[in-house]
Amino acid sequence: MQRKLTIGLTAAVMAVGAGGFAVAQDTVVLGFAVAQSGWMAAYDGPPLNGALMAIDELNAAGGILGKQITSVVADTKTDTAEGAKAAAEVIDQGAQFMAVSCDYDMGASAATVANDAKMIAISFCASDAKMGVQGIGPYVFSLEIFGQGEGAVAAAFAWKQGWRKAYALLDASIEYDKSVCDGFLEHWAKLGGEMIGADTFMQEDASIASQITRYKEAAAANSEPEILALCSYVPGATSAIRQIRAAGIDAAIIGGDSMDGDYWVAGVPGLSNHYAVTFGSKWGDDPDVTINDFFGRYEAKFGVPETSFPLNGYSFVQAIKIAAERAGSLETEAVLAELNKFTKEPLLWGATTFTPDLHIDVIHPMTVVQIQDGKGSFADRLTVEDPPALKLVFPEFRADLY
Repeated sequence: MQRKLTIGLTAAVMAVGAGGFAVAQDTVVLGFAVAQSGWMAAYDGPPLNGALMAIDELNAAGGILGKQITSVVADTKTDTAEGAKAAAEVIDQGAQFMAVSCDYDMGASAATVANDAKMIAISFCASDAKMGVQGIGPYVFSLEIFGQGEGAVAAAFAWKQGWRKAYALLDASIEYDKSVCDGFLEHWAKLGGEMIGADTFMQEDASIASQITRYKEAAAANSEPEILALCSYVPGATSAIRQIRAAGIDAAIIGGDSMDGDYWVAGVPGLSNHYAVTFGSKWGDDPDVTINDFFGRYEAKFGVPETSFPLNGYSFVQAIKIAAERAGSLETEAVLAELNKFTKEPLLWGATTFTPDLHIDVIHPMTVVQIQDGKGSFADRLTVEDPPALKLVFPEFRADLY
């Protein structure tokens, strides 16, 4: 059933959700079905804080359509079954729009519940294009570049450094990793780079000794690569990087936004020559002063940010406000129509484009951050204007296929 907010009633009129949670008709209720526990909390917690900060700041400026914004939050516990329950919970508590987890595998169940209820759901930063029209339905969006585009930016950055020989190591446990590595390899081939090999491991693998052996064999036969594309996420990626460096492999390592920030770097003491493609620099050195100003305010409210992901949470609230105020309504179909018209919309995380057929960016300026001597900083900002063609299913991971 489509959810609406009835306009024109007095503030005293109340609506009661199925779960018994009373919602004043002079408010806009944003629901967050995201991870507050489990490994996914490292990726959902920061953007949730960013969204709560946006709610406070936008309420001080008049809210949305003159109505104050409130929030309801339910923990998905990094579990797909719990994700569906969390979505149902925030709907029962009166949510009119929903934010879901920063990953397709972990957020799809909640987004599906929202889509089935004809409620707009926006993932903080899922990069799999299935988090949208292609995989779930017309009410689902993501504030992210598609994973292949993320990988393409990594390849473009490596090429810009003058590196010409690469190796790729894929953590094949989630779709995000597959899409990033696919984009890296495809764009690397397009640029004319050489791949000396590709291998896989799984997030739960305690040891990647055999993968390191195969890497060294490939390096001995072809000479050392300058860049190692590592498509994984914390905590498995931290363990892999520690083992790679302990094995004497000093090649630059590049990954996606799953390796943003420095909260995980203590697991690899003295780490250098590590890069990640992400949304901005949290260290106060971003070339965009609005990002630096945001993180100054964020730190005053929440403490030192772990990653740049709060940008996306803030942008979720911005997107709902912009679309609702252009529509002059909080009615789902009216807001949906305005979201589908976004063309390089200047949200905090970056210029965002949606169409009725594609609810994720395929071309988007992305920041590369670096870790040198255990400390993070801005490295570059790039846009790949000729990204790989969008895929929903990825081939077997072998270097000779690219």
